[in-house]
Amino acid sequence: MKIFTRIAAVITAALVSFFVATPALAHEGEKHDVAAEFSSAGQPVDVVAILIVGAVLLFVVLLTAQLVGNLFEKSGK
Repeated sequence: MKIFTRIAAVITAALVSFFVATPALAHEGEKHDVAAEFSSAGQPVDVVAILIVGAVLLFVVLLTAQLVGNLFEKSGK
């Protein structure tokens, strides 16, 4: 059972590091202005995009929690 938990932890860490590093790798050498990513007062916010990203993140978290939780269930034998 420990091996499955370790494999799940490694896969989760790899996926998290991939999603964290992707924006940094996407710049292709151009200068990056950190403040440009945030909207200032008065600029419209794309609510639909925020809701879609939130739903996808919620789905990923719930699915990962379910899969990791299944590793700790005792079998009926």
